[in-house]
Amino acid sequence: MKENGAYGETLRRTFKTDTAPSFVARTLKNAKVAVTEIRCDKEDTGLTEPIPVEDAFLVTIQLRDVHSHGLFIDGRRVQTDFLPAGTANIYDLRSSPVADSISTFHHLSFYLPREALLEVAEREGLPDVDSFDHYPGLGVKDVILHNLARAILPCFRAPRDSNRLLVDHVSIAATAHAIKTYAGCRIGTTTIQRLSRGQEARTKDRIAEHLDGDLSLSELSTEVSMSPLDLAASFELSAGMTIHQWRANLRAERIRRLIVRGYDLQTIDRMLAGWESHRLSNDHE
Repeated sequence: MKENGAYGETLRRTFKTDTAPSFVARTLKNAKVAVTEIRCDKEDTGLTEPIPVEDAFLVTIQLRDVHSHGLFIDGRRVQTDFLPAGTANIYDLRSSPVADSISTFHHLSFYLPREALLEVAEREGLPDVDSFDHYPGLGVKDVILHNLARAILPCFRAPRDSNRLLVDHVSIAATAHAIKTYAGCRIGTTTIQRLSRGQEARTKDRIAEHLDGDLSLSELSTEVSMSPLDLAASFELSAGMTIHQWRANLRAERIRRLIVRGYDLQTIDRMLAGWESHRLSNDHE
């Protein structure tokens, strides 16, 4: 499928790197949020290629200290500074940002098109957002975005083992956090509520039916009439772990039981991903 946006191959060409693996969150009905890993171990690689202008933003999380870099916005040099690991930088793609790559760098970039921002804001009950209050050349230390980036990083190391729930969860959380923190929204503190017994049971049943991870957070949240971000937070409060952790633990336990029964790993993979997964979800022996 041809990419249409500032992620994956587009960012690979922009930063002139050999690879730029990416994931696209399938949580949104009419839009997409993508996350791309960019890594360059060479110094002084020069100016990046211009990113095609579009109504979208890039939220970049530095995974390595960037000691020196330059930045041009609409052809004008802007102030830059040392970017320690964990720094978040937000780039408005309506303004043609071009970086001067002096130091080596390693970051994850969340691609947030306008339609995705609108949909996430609506789902999470947030005000509409058209811009972010942020200085992209300086960035800001953001522990939450840094932790979200590190949570999804293992998916890039083993893409075949990645799952939609984790990608969706991190992408929606990063988008909502960016809106709440940098869009000037004045959001009151919301109390996270535990799931009811019925909501928790229904959520766990649906996850158990899709141990291959082929279930989006949006689809899961629809089952219990909650927004994706609210479900993620309420599930963690109720179960004592994230949705992704609960799924991973359940999958590991299923695999252990099937190995004890004498199944080989190839058969187990087929059983967990195929038609027998629902039957296995009701097997409590």
